[in-house]
Amino acid sequence: MAGRGRAGRGGAGVGRRAPGMRGTMRVGRTGPAAPAELVVSRRTALTGTLLCAVSGTGLAVADDGRVELALGPTSSPQARRAADRDCVNHVRTHRPVLSLTFDDGPDPRYTPAVLDLLRRYAARATFFVVGANAAAHPGLVARMRAEGHEVANHTHDHAHLTEIGDAEVRDQIVRGRRVVGDVGPRLLRPPVGRTSASVSRVARSLGERQAFWSSCLEACLHDGARVGGTGLGEALEPGAVVLAHDGGRVEGRWAQEYPRDQTVEALPHLLEALAGRGLSSVPVSELVRVGRVR
Repeated sequence: MAGRGRAGRGGAGVGRRAPGMRGTMRVGRTGPAAPAELVVSRRTALTGTLLCAVSGTGLAVADDGRVELALGPTSSPQARRAADRDCVNHVRTHRPVLSLTFDDGPDPRYTPAVLDLLRRYAARATFFVVGANAAAHPGLVARMRAEGHEVANHTHDHAHLTEIGDAEVRDQIVRGRRVVGDVGPRLLRPPVGRTSASVSRVARSLGERQAFWSSCLEACLHDGARVGGTGLGEALEPGAVVLAHDGGRVEGRWAQEYPRDQTVEALPHLLEALAGRGLSSVPVSELVRVGRVR
């Protein structure tokens, strides 16, 4: 992060807010002088709110919460919109709704706990499932749908679509869709948020609408699950699309392994904060119907 008040040329500054975020995050008690006051730490506000939503400085938050240098069309929501004018980053709406989304599952280590928490708070979400994981755990996919959630395409093997040719991009999307099925809207989230004009053309030709995010739960957890979950829940605005993860393991060419215990630990704090503010989570396909897609 460069400078005291700005993140760098073209980036989001401390005084600017990311789409779908309120101007102030409130977390962590400040002491006996103000026992009811909750104020976010500077590090959490900057790292979680600004970087998670991705500024235009060339820094991007990967879909596991890691900050990485991103060159090309995946470096900002604006660049994604330039590559695909129909993609979803967030939605402008005055209705008290937003979308919680979960990537990389299903994973029997974490997905059941996530589903239990969503049910407890009467929240409905969109799960962008990896086709290979969905094929391995069809019972969890069935439970997602039975409990009112939306199941969407995250490719068959968590493929980094900008690193492969159009034919393989098509194959990954088609095979992922084959496992997910054609129930409901055809939404696609490119793994790690990486897209391009050519990937967008292939997705569009297959009837898939790309959906990204405006905020990321994992990128807000530097100060712990309670602080990060509560702070994000206090900062989100209607129309936000929140990225989180119920899956930690992907095998094969794009193998990865990440623990998601902290995500599960933070989720009830996020849901409690949202409930306290009268905000509800609905699937992405419902969110886009009640406002203007950005």
